[in-house]
Order: sequence, then structure tokens, then C-alpha cells
Amino acid sequence: MADITNLIKQYEHEAFELRDSIHREPELAFEEVLTAQKVQAFLDRHKIPYQAGIAKTGILATIEGKFPGKIVLLRADMDALPMQENLTHPNPSIFEGKMHACGHDGHTAGLCLAAAVLNQMKDDLQGTVKLMFQPAEEAIGGAEPMIKEGILKGVDGAFGAHLNGQFPKGVATFKVGGVNASPDNFTIIVKGKGGHGSKPQVAIDPIVVSAQIILALQTIISRETDPLDSAVISVGMIHGGSAPNIIPEEVVLEGTIRTFDKRVRKETPEKMERIVKGIAESYRASAQFIYDPAYPVLVNDEKMTRIAQNALNSFLPETDVIELDRPDMGGEDFAYIAQEVPSCFFYIGIAKDKDHPVNHHHPDFDFDNDVISIQSEALIRSALLYLNEKHI
Repeated sequence: MADITNLIKQYEHEAFELRDSIHREPELAFEEVLTAQKVQAFLDRHKIPYQAGIAKTGILATIEGKFPGKIVLLRADMDALPMQENLTHPNPSIFEGKMHACGHDGHTAGLCLAAAVLNQMKDDLQGTVKLMFQPAEEAIGGAEPMIKEGILKGVDGAFGAHLNGQFPKGVATFKVGGVNASPDNFTIIVKGKGGHGSKPQVAIDPIVVSAQIILALQTIISRETDPLDSAVISVGMIHGGSAPNIIPEEVVLEGTIRTFDKRVRKETPEKMERIVKGIAESYRASAQFIYDPAYPVLVNDEKMTRIAQNALNSFLPETDVIELDRPDMGGEDFAYIAQEVPSCFFYIGIAKDKDHPVNHHHPDFDFDNDVISIQSEALIRSALLYLNEKHI
């Protein structure tokens, strides 16, 4: 069996160049045409077969081992975010209003690196590795449509990984059970009666109504949700008004609901709608509440998580492999995969140290390319240990 670490060093420069190229040309959900072309070019160079155009821009590559066995899937997401990158970045985006600010460029390059290494090892491989390059994780989710097109057919288990700005570089974190919340969204449309700002008595101010709604929504968490149940309601966008002296006709609020419990997930939007409509009516306004459910809760399988833990411990210092006791309120559409096959999703740190965290979805987001190799090795070793433990 070839030395995994040395094989990674053999191919990592190519993966680093790929990450830099993807970072310069970020693409949003289901628009990852250039990114997919770069992934396909990498796979072509290494003579790795693949199917492209799954769920528009998704790719599924396949590495068949010499010996029969199970099928394991490794996954990376490819999309960027609709935000402007700070020009001080050493390798800035050339597309205005688009930026890789969550590490998906590293995930994609890291999975390509894993593909190159595993392809070199296929004569010793027992089983098959499938590599899923997924669009649209940041938006409505590309995992579910790829699953509907059959990418999990025959798959016995899956692993995924995400770069994590809250832990030092190279520190791996994992958790059995619930890992990430269901990241549902909502829209509230408050309609009043417009008028001049100097005569509020003849208008119905939807801005005032919206302010009351925003404050009242938090009482659902503090007064209507069991303190032992985790839930978050955040209003992230407010649209309304066109001038300082005009009371608008309408205000639109948009936000997110994060929960881990199915019952809380069901009940929270029902409570929100009651409060929204009640407050609006009390001010002689009207309101519409629109609930947009997104991904389910991401739940790690215990056996798959222990396999990933053993894989991480096989090449990282023991102090750099940490089992978490709390889940994270972030959402992740790898949850759809975990619903279908036993899976584990873990994290690799990218921060300089514990006192200098890196904020995701921030215009200064960045990480050193060498963490790509760490994440890639973690996925490779997890896959091999799952397929044939003696090869680790």
C-alpha cells in the first residue's frame, strides 16, 4: 500500500493551484459552470471517469478498486456566496459581488486531491469510492436533487468535511448524533397605509409594526420554547421605505429559524405566524407569514463517526482530534445524504490559533492552502478505513 501522506505531497501543488483558480472565479448556486469545467479537467488529467451535468452542474466521479467491496461516497460543495470580497485579499475574486467566503473552493480542491491519490491506490483498493462534487449548498441545496438523480445508488456509507474558522489550523472536530440544525427561512410582508412622515396619524406605519414584530418574535424562544430545546429566530433582512419623510405602504422582513427537534421545528413557524398576524392586526395593519423549510437536521451515524475518528487519529496528534459535546446551529445539506446512508460529517480547523478565529461569510475570509491537504487526507483515510480497515 502506497504512503498516503507522500502521495498527497505529490499532487497537492496541483490542488492548491485549482483552489486559487476557483477562488478567483467564484460562481453562485447552480451557476458553477467554470468550476465544474475545472474539476472535469482535473479528473481528465488523472483519467478518472465521471458523470457531469447532474442537477445542472454536479459531478460524480468513480474510482473502482481492483478488489470487490463496499461503495463509499465522499462529498464536496462547489458554490460561492453573493458578497463582495475585500480587495486586500491576496488572490481576490474577479467577479464583482461573488466570493468564496465559506471554504467551498478548498473543499472542491481537496476532493480533487483525494481523487488523484485514491486513483493511484486503486490496484490495492477493496471496493469503490464515489466522489460527489455538489452545487448550491449555500442556496436551496444541491444534495437533494443529485440524490434524486440517483447518485447514492449502491452507496453503503458517506463522509463529508468542512473547513472551520473557529478552531486552529489542522484541529479536527466531530460529533456523534445531531451536528447541524435545520436552517429554515421565513419572509414576513407587513402592509400598512402610506403617508407623509409629518402626519403619522393618518397613516398606518408598517415600520413601527415591523419593529414590534421583530422584538416579539424573540419571546417565542424565551417564553414559548422549553429552555432545554435549542432554537434560534433571526431577522437578517429588512426592506422598506424610499425616503426619510415617507411612511411606506409595505415592509418586508426575511430571516432564519434554526432548530434540532422535529416538534420544535414544526411548532415554531406556527407560533411566529400567530404573533405576526396578531401584532399587525392590533396596529390596523395586515401581515403575511411565509415559511420556507430548508435542510433537515444533520445527524452523524455513530459507527461512521468512530471510523472517521480512528482515521483522524491515524495521522493527526491526539490533542488535535476533538469530540464535541454540543451541536452547531449552522445548516448543512449533507443532511440529505445522512438521511439516506450511514454518514459522518466532520470539520478541519483553519484559524491561526484559538485567539484568532476566522469568520465565515466575511469579506476577509481566507485560509492557508495546506489545510486542503489535511482535509483531503482525512477523507482518504476515512474512506479506506471504511472499505478495508487493514489498509490504514
